[in-house]
Amino acid sequence: MELELTGFGEFEGVELLQKLHLFRKLTFDETTRLGSIIQYVDVPKDTLVIEQNALGDALYVIAKGEVRVTRDSNDDGKHDGSEEIGRLKEGELFGEMSLIDDVLTSARVSTVVDSRLLKLPRAAFEGLLASDDKLGIKVYRSFCSTLSDRLRRTTALLAKSQAMAVGMR
Repeated sequence: MELELTGFGEFEGVELLQKLHLFRKLTFDETTRLGSIIQYVDVPKDTLVIEQNALGDALYVIAKGEVRVTRDSNDDGKHDGSEEIGRLKEGELFGEMSLIDDVLTSARVSTVVDSRLLKLPRAAFEGLLASDDKLGIKVYRSFCSTLSDRLRRTTALLAKSQAMAVGMR
């Protein structure tokens, strides 16, 4: 008779979630509840995970592997003018905006190597937060903090870029 061990994968996911800036203020119990809706997805190399200008449906965390983030620079829907705008590795996340709004995705994400992703589906995420107001408030405050940080960094980069452009004239 073969025994199947369970629970270790879920704990691995919870540990990874606790390390993320987005969820680090959650208690272990809250993170465990969030971890209960995680789906583990093994994705082969060179596989499209998120298409640009599509309706996102999940947040993804890279447990193992690496992904490439690209944008269609011509904005014509063809992939011939794609430019790479970043790479994400183990412990990083993408698709988080799809958990809070219904705006089309701004980039395409595909695997660089065989990868294991933790997927937090939007419907299950919304259901969990709707059932626990305290958890919902903590998670949305964390989203706001993360977005604020990104906005400040983007503003600083734009200011620096504009200052350089003026200096070159």
